[in-house]
Amino acid sequence: MKLSTKRTLAAIGVLGLVGVGLAVHSGTGTPSAWGIADIAAICPLGAIEAAIASRTIVPPLALGLLISVLLVVLAGRAFCAWGCPVPLLRRLFGLKEKKTDKPVLAQRDGVNDSRNWVLGATVLTTAAFGFPVFCLICPVGLTVATFVALWHLLQLSEVTLSLVVFPLILVLEVVLLRKWCHRFCPLGALLSLVSRLNRTFRPTVAASECLQCNGASCARCVEVCPEGIDLHHPKSSVSLAECTKCGECKAVCPVSAISFPFLGRSAEAQGGIAPKGSPAVQEPEEQEAATI
Repeated sequence: MKLSTKRTLAAIGVLGLVGVGLAVHSGTGTPSAWGIADIAAICPLGAIEAAIASRTIVPPLALGLLISVLLVVLAGRAFCAWGCPVPLLRRLFGLKEKKTDKPVLAQRDGVNDSRNWVLGATVLTTAAFGFPVFCLICPVGLTVATFVALWHLLQLSEVTLSLVVFPLILVLEVVLLRKWCHRFCPLGALLSLVSRLNRTFRPTVAASECLQCNGASCARCVEVCPEGIDLHHPKSSVSLAECTKCGECKAVCPVSAISFPFLGRSAEAQGGIAPKGSPAVQEPEEQEAATI
């Protein structure tokens, strides 16, 4: 089965969980959460917005947020590749996200990351207006809300304006904001911040098998990575916290030298080995000291 097909099925499965919640009337098949009884795996950004808007933290909300954070610590930004409906919709419409320049990707940290600015604006507008403003345009929420509206139409013959408004906004975002994931998504920014604690299921290079580590000319894993991560030069590359576990690097490696083990074997096995015959990557402080 193709990797893209697996990711498509995974994203559909997430929507399926919402359908289960609606079918069994658990009360958790909503645009922002699903789960069992009062325990819901809620969107972490939606949970923060809800807490800020209501100025109250209720136990089920806090528990749902904690579950989401623990999942991100365990799996990193895997939701972005395997659960988010945006890549799914792009594949359905035959669209591809416009490639972001590597220098821009490399600067995605702190104040240089435009997603963090959007995340800050999301929090501030929620506090100012007293309701989750971003949820009105969030592609994830709009997708699930459209799914819920269709469910109500089929099950209850309930026709609402949301059947037109939600899909229209969603299509406009998917078609016009082709760099949404890399430039604007505040949920992606939040997941990136939390995934800095992630140490599991990270892409690992087997240096003994890797062509580049053994002096051959190969950079296919770097070229195919949607986040611009260079496993061979991590110090000068995009942080591994940005890895979405999409598996593209593993799929494209001609010698199957890349894997996603539960725990990495060592710092070198994590991709810190420069190719033979090339200078090791140095930190800026080390480079300055060497110059002196």
